[in-house]
Amino acid sequence: MIKTKISSRVLKSLSSSDASKRRAAADSLANGDVRAVYPLIQALKDPHPGVQEAAASSLISIGGEVTAWMVLPLLREEALLSNMAMVILREIGPATLRHLSPLLRDKDDDIRKFAIELVADLGGREYMDKLVERLKWDLNPNVRAVAAKALGDLRCHETLPNLVAALKDVEWVRFAVLESLCLLKDAEAVEPILELLNDPSSTTRRFAIETLGVIGSPLAGKALLSFLEKTNENERRVVLMSLLRIGIPLPGGRYSEDLFAAFLEEDGWENKIIALRGLVGIADRDALRAIFDKVGSLDATNPHDEEILRTIKEILSCCSNRKFLLDLMEDPTLRFRGKAVLTELVGELQLGEAVCILVAMLRDDARDIRRAAAYALERIGDERALEGLLDSIADHDSGVRKASVSALGALKKKEAFDPLKSLLQEEPYVDVIEEILRALYAIDPCAMSGIGDALGEQAKGVYDAFVHGGVGLSAAEKTTDDILR
Repeated sequence: MIKTKISSRVLKSLSSSDASKRRAAADSLANGDVRAVYPLIQALKDPHPGVQEAAASSLISIGGEVTAWMVLPLLREEALLSNMAMVILREIGPATLRHLSPLLRDKDDDIRKFAIELVADLGGREYMDKLVERLKWDLNPNVRAVAAKALGDLRCHETLPNLVAALKDVEWVRFAVLESLCLLKDAEAVEPILELLNDPSSTTRRFAIETLGVIGSPLAGKALLSFLEKTNENERRVVLMSLLRIGIPLPGGRYSEDLFAAFLEEDGWENKIIALRGLVGIADRDALRAIFDKVGSLDATNPHDEEILRTIKEILSCCSNRKFLLDLMEDPTLRFRGKAVLTELVGELQLGEAVCILVAMLRDDARDIRRAAAYALERIGDERALEGLLDSIADHDSGVRKASVSALGALKKKEAFDPLKSLLQEEPYVDVIEEILRALYAIDPCAMSGIGDALGEQAKGVYDAFVHGGVGLSAAEKTTDDILR
């Protein structure tokens, strides 16, 4: 890359009274050489955030050991500058690592702490022995805690004895050690952690319980089961969650209230799902209603939520009382989003006894429930739904029409052919037209071959593409479409 020459004009612009000129000058130095570093470091102290941002970006772009070395002193400045320096040094990467060794023994506690954080962020496992020194001998507990965390972040399994020894340190350091032991997941740490279950600090006991759940060894599970019998109400939920995380079956059905509270109150869906695994087999009707209401808050169009929803449906499919599911479908107090999820689940479980309820749902006021009912009827594949689905293809929502058409195609009943052909004449949306063609093909491919000439312009275009290009057909279907040619 050709380096930009640092002209006197650019340097003068860095001192301009116009912030936009100062920012443009800082931006222009991104391709400069090391001579641009000092002016850019001065620009980091500019009162305008835009200039600061441009200077930081240019320093990162220049990079290298010289830049890292010149930026390091900023760690001793006030918080804004030291934070910017940390960002710049992280982004510069390996070139920064070579300068950190002296800082690990700096007399300033914050400098040692910053240096350890940079070592961890930059993957500096070569500093493992020096981090152990900080963990064992540093006089500042914050520095010892950061060193403990760094050893876990760097996956330094060789330092397990040092981390275990640090469990006898002050509580703040112990928390960092337990966090690292969660990352290392070494079963050899279980017995030392078990000693913390008798610690007078409830916070330490909680962290120890959670760590045992993450490590997940049989010894940890056995110890937690024994501890469950003597734990107090505040800790019982934590023990239950750890047992479920390990995969240990809970004794009896005594803990439904604790698990239900955990499902409703735990932060994040990962923890809620763990609680749900233990709860689903023992949940009563009211608990299931609350579960579906909570699950209804997920957005199925969001890929992350979609994955969570899929996992939850798999768990709920193990519900031991299918009658509860059917009762909830007709429960007016269940909010519509939760009812839509329930309806989809009933379809995936192929509960034939729900057909009449699902047909009635095709007339629900909420379009999401009507769509879910049509998809569920498609999965169940019961011809008792035929009449309701035929009515539903006239729905004002295109998504409901498409789902109903797909369900009729799955049923493959000849009675649906003419109504679908009529819908083809007036349907405005291409995706629904394609679904109609797939359904007609599934019902009677021979009869479908003669309908093209009577179609309007849009439907005719989709029909021709379908017939000659196999639009929407699977590979297996494409091998048999000679019947349409």
